[in-house]
Amino acid sequence: MEQRSELHHTEEANYYKKPNIFSFIISPIKQFDRIRYEPKALGPMFLILAIVLIGLLIPVLAGQGGLVPSQTGEFYGEDMYMDDYYYEPDPLSSMNIDSFVTNAIVWLSVLGVFAAVPPLLSLLFFAFAKMHNRDTTYGTLYSMTVFATLVVGVGFLYVMIMNTIAGTYGYMYTAPAVFVNQEHLLYPFLASLEVSTLLFILLIVIGLIRTAAFERFVAIAIGVGMFAVVFIFQVVGGMM
Repeated sequence: MEQRSELHHTEEANYYKKPNIFSFIISPIKQFDRIRYEPKALGPMFLILAIVLIGLLIPVLAGQGGLVPSQTGEFYGEDMYMDDYYYEPDPLSSMNIDSFVTNAIVWLSVLGVFAAVPPLLSLLFFAFAKMHNRDTTYGTLYSMTVFATLVVGVGFLYVMIMNTIAGTYGYMYTAPAVFVNQEHLLYPFLASLEVSTLLFILLIVIGLIRTAAFERFVAIAIGVGMFAVVFIFQVVGGMM
């Protein structure tokens, strides 16, 4: 009885506070409790898209093949006059426009995925909620999913920064698959153990329990199903 009373008191206290995306990393359960009473998604979604956009722009401007190519000492020959060095045209005039236009499609696709996955997943969760007669709304589940997506956005930013620093392309520095070749038998499984993806699934499970009052078994089953989809995606991607 006392445990239920304390839980009820905690929920009542959280009712008067709005969920805060900036506090989500250090207190996800508290934010999930607040989302249950007052969903909030628009601001957090724009923040996540901004983080992803920064991650996309870093290799574009600083990485190999970027929009503004880097200048090296080998560019100037020994027989070149110093005047040619000082009167070189603006570096912006040598922008790799063709590469920029081509890659813009990829950038828009990545942003589109981050924007589209939360509402689609929320719709799936809402269907499960109705199947199990859970008293929750689509907006609540969408807010919960958006907050959980923050860890994926931060993980994406970290991976892009690491690839830019190392001068690599497509290395998943947040998964143990980085230590083996793509031809390795365990590569799909190791790639599925990407840290931000696992944290996202874990947060979804916690959110379904705290925000949507799902039974633990159902929430864990959904989490296992999500991991299975990620693993299948890695297997199929490795075959292509």
